[in-house]
Amino acid sequence: MKNWVFALVALLVLVGCKQQTTNTLKEGEIISLDQQVLPNSEWQLSRSVIELSFCRDRVNEDLLASESELRGWRGSGEPTAFPPYREEGLEKLAELLSKQPMTGQPTLLWQKDGNVSAQRYHVAMPANVSKGELEDAVFPLVAFLSSSDQVCHVAVDDFY
Repeated sequence: MKNWVFALVALLVLVGCKQQTTNTLKEGEIISLDQQVLPNSEWQLSRSVIELSFCRDRVNEDLLASESELRGWRGSGEPTAFPPYREEGLEKLAELLSKQPMTGQPTLLWQKDGNVSAQRYHVAMPANVSKGELEDAVFPLVAFLSSSDQVCHVAVDDFY
């Protein structure tokens, strides 16, 4: 009986550690991508822009940033240029994106700007992905975001 209980506890610990590692990796990808000036040799951006509003005002406030502020923070090349509250907003974004069904290339969001009620994002994918595949990823992501209880508003603008 003791061996069975020990094995069950060990399995639960391993499963818990595995899930935490996956979320941390995704969060690291989101934060790293957010700090880059895009497009670049590694990443490309969709022509379409997704407007996203979290249901909690605090998350929207954590991601508050004008296009020029984001450009300045990213252009500095220093992670310390970003305000400390931004990391909490990116954690929530990573948590949300980690729940999307995985089909092919990872679909990430790169913030264009944000105000107190919503942010605007481009879909970002590796540079080796075809433009067609990149643009085809927009609407499934919008459908996924629209179905989340963390998101109150999603819209798409089809211009760069």
